[in-house]
Amino acid sequence: MKLIKDYSEEVYKCSKCGLCQAVCPVFEATGLETAVSRGKFTLLNAALNGKIEFNKNLSKYLDLCLGCKACYDFCPSGISAEEIINTAKYHSYKLNGLGFLKQFIVTNFESKINLSLLRLLVHIYRTTGLIKLAQIATNIIKPLKNPVDLFNTQVKENIRYKKLSSKKDGSQLKIAYFPGCINNYVNSSVKNSVMMVLERNGFKVQIPDFSCCGIPARSAGNIDSFVKLAKDNLEKIDSDIDYLITDCASCGSVWKIYEDVLYGELKEKAAIIAEKAININKFLTIQDIYIPNNLEINKSVTYHDPCHLKRFQEVYQEPREILKRIPGLEFLEMEDADKCCGAAGTFCVSNPEISKLISAQKAKNILNTNADIVATSCPSCKIGITQGLIQNDKQIPIYQPVELLASLYLME
Repeated sequence: MKLIKDYSEEVYKCSKCGLCQAVCPVFEATGLETAVSRGKFTLLNAALNGKIEFNKNLSKYLDLCLGCKACYDFCPSGISAEEIINTAKYHSYKLNGLGFLKQFIVTNFESKINLSLLRLLVHIYRTTGLIKLAQIATNIIKPLKNPVDLFNTQVKENIRYKKLSSKKDGSQLKIAYFPGCINNYVNSSVKNSVMMVLERNGFKVQIPDFSCCGIPARSAGNIDSFVKLAKDNLEKIDSDIDYLITDCASCGSVWKIYEDVLYGELKEKAAIIAEKAININKFLTIQDIYIPNNLEINKSVTYHDPCHLKRFQEVYQEPREILKRIPGLEFLEMEDADKCCGAAGTFCVSNPEISKLISAQKAKNILNTNADIVATSCPSCKIGITQGLIQNDKQIPIYQPVELLASLYLME
């Protein structure tokens, strides 16, 4: 595992050309030089050479990064700012700690007991009428409206599980499925859809007792927790699987990099699993999946590319292909479809006002298509899109492509 000192040459290698300004959503929203990679590398170079302290003030500037990797595509020096900044956050964590909010988030995602309690509380909120009561309360207490609307959108289930008979011969593929924490503990609609679509197409799926993928810990800078969760997950899965299916762009991205923080046999196993980890959209496009030809979803849809899916896993045509194969569904491409939604995991918590500005622009691009539905492939992006729609005083349904496919199956 690399430490920040191991990146000193790459930090110094930054040519200060400023091309990162053209693509950085945080710079676009704030105009701050410290928002872009060039500014952060200037500070890191000074810290690595002892000219400034690696203190909490510097850490605040490191937090002004979405981790979207947009700058990497434009960097003439080929520097992975996302990787370096996360390593710098780890150095900061070792020196200064995480702070209450980040530590609270990391601790709760690390605990299956806490996540299970969260699932129970959400279930109670959703099924006892509290969700409707909260909505009514927003008519009286106006400041509650935006946070309640945001929360209710995340917990409302689009799809409920129903056992469907297979339309295909039983597959012999050995498949494990990693449902992310949000899809597993907060809103099981995507998980329900993945299971129904796979079963409808003759696939048998195992769901090991996985832990959190670790991305909240990694993004916060607590690589120690990230390593612990990586080890735990790798010990729960067999190397001889054919595929590890993921439904969350962020979760899928870190399965690809577990090997970077591990050693020995686990590192070797992580490399094997990384090759077999595949997003549900990509998996479905390489299979001969069943599409009913006598039913239609007569709606229009646009699609937002999650950063962790397009830039980290190079999956972007596949979700569109699924959407275009659904009868009756009209696909409308939005402007800047691959531009970050502004949520970026804990970024929307640590930098809420900047996050809202970025989300609002994303929502405008969505609304300009006049689509009936917006689709994406990450629960964090669903938060960002919802936040942006609220800023524009609009609401439209948000689905994953696999949810729309499951909806079609349920119409039969």
